[in-house]
Amino acid sequence: MKKIVFIILINCFLFLFCKGQKVDTMVYILPEVAPTFKYDTCTNLVSSEKEYFMDNYKMPKILIDNGYAGRVFVEFVIEKDGYLSNVKLGRGIDEPLDKTVIETIKTMPQWIPGINNEKNVRTKLILPISIHWLYGRIEDE
Repeated sequence: MKKIVFIILINCFLFLFCKGQKVDTMVYILPEVAPTFKYDTCTNLVSSEKEYFMDNYKMPKILIDNGYAGRVFVEFVIEKDGYLSNVKLGRGIDEPLDKTVIETIKTMPQWIPGINNEKNVRTKLILPISIHWLYGRIEDE
C-alpha cells in the first residue's frame, strides 16, 4: 500500500513540475508560408540569398589556385524568431572551402520565419550555393 501511495505522489509531483514546460520542437519542411530572406534592395528570395553571399563570402587565398567549381548544399533551421540554427553541411566540395561557406551562412541576418496556422514555425531549409573560381572577395582585401 505504501508503494502505491509513493508512486502516486511521485507521478503527481512530476505532472505538476513538467506541466508548463512544453517546448515546440517541430521543424517544418513545407509550412503554409515559406520563410523569406530580405537583403538590401533585392525583391525575391533567390536574389537576396545570392547578393548576400556574394557580398559577404571571402574565399581564402590558399583556395584560389585550386579552381573550384560546383555546388555546396548547406542545411539549417530558421527559428521562430528568424535566426538560423543547426547550420551544417549537406554536401560539399572540399573541406576548407565548405567551412568558409558555412561560416558565411552563419553570419546571415534575421530571416522572416515560416508561418503555419498563423504562427511562426521552425523551418528546415537546404540552400544550394554555386561556387565558381574566384567567386566572392578574397580574404584580407
